[in-house]
Amino acid sequence: EKVNMGTAVALGNFDGLHKGHMSVLEKALSFRESGYVPTVILFDVHPKEVLTGQKVKRLLTPEQTQKSLKEMGFEICKISFNEVKDFTPERFFDEILIKKLNAKALCCGFNYSFGKKGEGDCNRLLTLSQKAGIECCVQPETKIENQAVSSTAIKDFILGGEPHKAAQMLGRNYSFTSQVIHGDQRGRELGFPTANQKIDDCLVVPKYGVYETLVSVDGKKYRGVTNIGIRPTYLLDTVLSETNILGFSGDIYSKKITVELVKYLREERRFSSAESLINQLNDDVKQVSEDE
Repeated sequence: EKVNMGTAVALGNFDGLHKGHMSVLEKALSFRESGYVPTVILFDVHPKEVLTGQKVKRLLTPEQTQKSLKEMGFEICKISFNEVKDFTPERFFDEILIKKLNAKALCCGFNYSFGKKGEGDCNRLLTLSQKAGIECCVQPETKIENQAVSSTAIKDFILGGEPHKAAQMLGRNYSFTSQVIHGDQRGRELGFPTANQKIDDCLVVPKYGVYETLVSVDGKKYRGVTNIGIRPTYLLDTVLSETNILGFSGDIYSKKITVELVKYLREERRFSSAESLINQLNDDVKQVSEDE
């Protein structure tokens, strides 16, 4: 069995698969040439949630993260965080990395921590690896325009209405995928049929407002104008994404579509009449069409 050759384990919390994460993952994949199986450990919960007791908003759903890692070529080892959270760094290294995974190479980022309360850092990992006679690579910080790439920085850009800056760090546009649900058909009456979606609870909700977007329907991409928020003109209490897909016609209900945020156009606001709302929507569409 191939596992006996040993594994190259990518260590970290790959909750966003941003450019910093990718440098660690690509390093682990490079060990395929040595015959090692690239492997990544995924915990069942976000360690931060257990340690702080607060929900952590993600940049990708756990399912998307897993799917992407598999497509990259990783074997996935799922571990219950509660089972190992009180392990000392040495015990985690011996029991999980060496015994369970037969690690021959380890890759992590400069700020990696492991073991009880995160007592172990990348220097401790290097020391343990040397003793065990296995390779250990620590990837330096990834910077873009002098700012460190991190999930926190990306989330701040998304919350601040700067999707283009988030995209630079992610290496792709921030997006969400979900089923189109029945709205109140109001867009249709206004002559702007919209695709309504809820945004997955675990994801970062972008700053409310209107965005220029790219929309994937059945493998084809269209330009779109998307309003994210609680619908100030027709006060709704749940966050909804409503997209007017340019040049698309056809039934879209219950299809899963992906909306990528390209550019923040304007704040959400209440309109006094349907007419002023339509005028604004026409302007939004014009702005997006002119951007080509």
